[in-house]
Order: sequence, then C-alpha cells, then structure tokens
Amino acid sequence: MTPLLLSLLVVAPVVFGALAWFLPDGKARKGVVAFSAIFMIALGIFTATQGAFHYELGSWAGPASLLLEAAIMALVLGIAVKVRSWPIGIMVIFQLVVAVAEHVMAHEGAEHGVLFILDPLSTILMLTVSVVGSVIVYYAIGYMDVHAHHAPPTNAGNGRFFFILIGFLGMMNGLVLADNLRWLTIFWEATTLCSFLLIGHDGTEIARANAKRALLINTFGACGMSLASFTAATAAVGATGTLTGITTAHLIIPMAFLCLAAFTKSAQLPFQSWLLGAMVAPTPVSALLHSATMVKAGSYLVLRLAPAFAGERFMVVVAVVGAFTFAVTSALAVSQSNAKKVLAYSTIGNLGLIVACAGIGTPLAYTAALMILCFHAISKGLLFLCVGTIEQQIGSRDIEDMGGILFKLPMTTTITMIGQASMLIPPFGMLMSKWLAMEASIQHPVMLVLVVLGAALTVFFWCKWLGRIQTASFHSHYTMEKLPTAMLVSVVILAVGVVGSALAILPLFHHVFVPVAAGAFKLSPSTLAPLNDVIGFVVWPVVITIVVALALTLLTRRKITEAHVSMPFLCGENVKGTESYLFRGPMEQTTEAWAGTFYFLSIFDETRITQWSNLVAGLLLLTLLGVIKVL
Repeated sequence: MTPLLLSLLVVAPVVFGALAWFLPDGKARKGVVAFSAIFMIALGIFTATQGAFHYELGSWAGPASLLLEAAIMALVLGIAVKVRSWPIGIMVIFQLVVAVAEHVMAHEGAEHGVLFILDPLSTILMLTVSVVGSVIVYYAIGYMDVHAHHAPPTNAGNGRFFFILIGFLGMMNGLVLADNLRWLTIFWEATTLCSFLLIGHDGTEIARANAKRALLINTFGACGMSLASFTAATAAVGATGTLTGITTAHLIIPMAFLCLAAFTKSAQLPFQSWLLGAMVAPTPVSALLHSATMVKAGSYLVLRLAPAFAGERFMVVVAVVGAFTFAVTSALAVSQSNAKKVLAYSTIGNLGLIVACAGIGTPLAYTAALMILCFHAISKGLLFLCVGTIEQQIGSRDIEDMGGILFKLPMTTTITMIGQASMLIPPFGMLMSKWLAMEASIQHPVMLVLVVLGAALTVFFWCKWLGRIQTASFHSHYTMEKLPTAMLVSVVILAVGVVGSALAILPLFHHVFVPVAAGAFKLSPSTLAPLNDVIGFVVWPVVITIVVALALTLLTRRKITEAHVSMPFLCGENVKGTESYLFRGPMEQTTEAWAGTFYFLSIFDETRITQWSNLVAGLLLLTLLGVIKVL
C-alpha cells in the first residue's frame, strides 16, 4: 500500500495538471484544480500516518533515470537556445556528460534503483508540500480569474499555468522522498524547470529576464548536484549513491557540492537575486515556489545531511553563511516599501537561519531549524496570499499605499495582521523558533551576533508594516470586501493553521520536533529531557492576555463615535469642510499633510549593501572550499 501512496504523491499532481491544461477554461477546469487540491491534502495526511517506509525499485531504475534526465536536459537546452544563453547551454551539456559518466563508471552497488524514503524528516516536508501547497493551488483558482483580466497579451493562459503549478507539487514530493542521488537530481532539475516557466508566465520582458536569471542560477546549482551524485556513486568507500549513504568524512566532497546546490536553491548569498526577481510572477507562484515549498528544498537538503557531519569544520562555515544571509537580508528588508520584496528578503533570511541551525549541528539547533521550516511555510504562505489579494484590490503592492486599507479591506487586513503577528510575537512558532536558534548559537559568538542582529531587524520591519496598514481615519461602520470563494477559503484555512499551530506550540515541540531531532542524531529517549526543558513556560496565560487585549480594544473601538474625533494640528490652519488632511501652509497655499514610514535608505542602501555582502559571501564560499581541501 505504501509504495502506491508514494507513487501517487509524485504522479497524481502531474495527471491532475494535465487534465487542467487540456480541459476548456471554465467550471470543468476549476473543478479539477479544486479536486486536485483536496485529493493531495487527504493523500498527504493519510500517507503521513503510515509511518517510516523505504521503497526500492528494480535494476531498471538506473537506465530510466538517465533517460529522464536526458529528456529534462533536452528541454532546458532548447530553452537555453531560445533565450540565447550560452552559459545555461554549457552547464546543461556538462550535467548530461556527468550523468553518462556516472552511469558508466559507478562502482558495483552504486545503482540500487530509486530509493524513496518516508521518514520523520521527509514526512514533515511532504506534509508541507501537500497541505500548504495544495491550499495555495486552490487560492490560484480565484486569483487567476482576476489576473487573467489584467494579464498582458503575451500571457500563456491559465491552462498551462495550472498544469505546471499542480505538477510542481508532484516534482517537489519526488525531491523530498527521493534518496537515490541520481533521482534526486532529476526532481531537482524538474523543479527548476517549473520555476522558470512559472516566473515567465506573463511573458513580459521583465518576467522573461527574471525567469532566465532563475534558470541560470539554479542550473549552476544543479551542476553541483550532478557532481555530488557522481562523486558519491563512484567513490570506492561503499557508498551506494544515496543521500543517506553520504555519512563519512571520506564523502565530504559530495557534501560540499550538495551544500552549493542547496545555497542556490534556497537563494543564500550571493545567489539571492533569482528569488528577488521571481516576485514579478503571479502571487500563487511566489507563495508556492518561492516561499512555502521550492526554496525549502535547499534547507531540507542541508538538514538531511547535517547530523552525519556535525562537528566538521566546514559545517561551521556553512552555519556562518546562513547566519550572515539572515542578518544581511533582514537589514535589506528594512529599506523596502515593495511588500513582495519585503516578503522575499524575509524568506531568504529565514532560509539562512535554517541553514545556520543545521550547520551548528546540535539537537537543539536542529529542532529550531525544523520549527522554522514548518511555521515559516504556513505564515509566509498566508502573507503572500494576503499581499496578492491586497494588490488586486488596490492596484499596488507598495506598503505606503496600504494606509487605510483596514477600512477598505477589513477582513483581508485583519488576516494579514495575524500573519504578521505570527512572525514576531509569542506564542507563535516563528518567535519561539528564533529564541531556540539564539539559544543554540550561544557557543558560537559570531553566529550569535548575526542571529541576534537579524532577529532585531526582523522585528523592526514587521512592526513598521504592521503599523502602516492599521492607520485609518474614523468610520462609523466597516463594509466587508467581496472576494472569490477560493481566495477567501484559502486565506482563512492558512490563518486558522497559523493560530492553531500557536495554540499547539508545546505539544508540537515535545511530540514532533524534539523526537525528529533526537532520531536524526540517534539519541536515546533519556537524552530528550534537556531539549524538553528548553521551552518550559505555559502558553495559556499568553493566549489569555492577547485575547483580553483584543477584546478591550474592540470594546473601546465600539464606544468611539464621530463626536470623539477631532482633526490633528497640521502645521497650519486646518481647512474645514473636508475629510482629507488639508491645511493652509506658506503663502496661504492649501497643502495636504502626508505621513510616511521610515526606511532609512541612507543606512540600509540596497545597492551598496548587496555589493559588499555578495563579496563577503563569495569569500565565505571560497573559505568553505579551502576547509574541504585541508580536510
């Protein structure tokens, strides 16, 4: 039964996507997309209840993997020719040569067919893809209806969009479940191809340019993945060409190549530009590929390998790269007024924090990384969907244009505030995770400073945004906005997930994350006590305090009438008979008062910080190679 379930997790989304593509636009297509989302959620949850399982195919899997990779490489090569990118073409040919060489030179025992692993770590990622990813797919039904009316003439249409979007869930599940490095590489490249097509969906010049950049950087990472598979499969140390087979210091070279691939996929410095450019894509793409799932692939890869290499010197460098990325991107987010760009920098930073925790290599740090991975997917997926809804309603994604939306879009704004609060206040999981990360980095002063700095800047830019969307003049009543059912249901589901995970933070910590970390480091049950003692507070007083504060706020708000409202002093005589903030300024000219948010552009200059931080990150990668050479 379990082999069938694992196969369905990969194949079913592709089948559903194909149906959505070929069916005519209308109720039939929407029905297929909605059913695929519900089916994948149910399948993912049911599979997770089956426990750990290993699924190995026959000897035909080796030749089949070579054929599949050749097919994907042919597609990417065709794209390289079309977009006139010789670097992509050269890297694709290089990957194909490496794949053929691996197939010919691999030592006996290196080809054991594809081995799918369903263990606690892959189960967490599979659930994230199947549940959060499917909710985002369902949201896309309503979003793309509106988007289609404003799409440029070059838009490829919704049929192909849903085929790739739904099919991506299958490719991502294959990546998470695959243990054989050759098949992992195939799914890795498939997700890169999906990303390229979805980023360039609208067909505009800027969309095509950013899609090309994403393909270039991720193809470079795929070369690292191919080299990792080749060096592991041909190593004469008993490795089997599997991810779990990379467990000894003799295989530190494959591990280094895997880290390089992970850095590119997770947009760690200096590879972050592709993820920033990807924000031009429709919101479901940003939420699915570039927040909740695909970018998690790199972090997952480092987490998968971290326990086996805990204590190695090169893992300290890996941790520093992640912590440095977290601090720098948090600083860059402070200066951004583009809401999607703030979410993008925040995503890159949190991925860096996961990498940093994995590099620290302790059960506590590993637990923190798992928590960030899960809670970030839910919260950031929700925020991306909310920003997409706001953008469609007000025609802008600029934070400065979001003043007053609490009145215009009360329901969406309230849900957005829930998502923002989940990133920075207790008892939401993201704050708890960062506390654990700081606790875990105490023994590493450099990382501790970077993590604390990044966390502080994170609080600053979230509070700025949270305050901006709450600014609204007095209104006697609020009218709820009308949203497509799919969009409304999706954001409500994720908001319930955010709140529910906060209420269940302690049970999740003690009964899910700690056991997974203990199992990864092969700890005995008796060693769990120190980890369980890290979070020992009681959640309910915090929850009760928040609920009482909200209740008092609402009661106070209901008592306010128009008689209580007075116009503020506006640097001159107020102009009467108008609801806008007008005053008589110099030379008796009527001037409108304007309030904006501080972005500290002179301090957090994006261009300057990006240039020097990319240089430092590049030097850190060279240091990583130097440490490996010494080893």
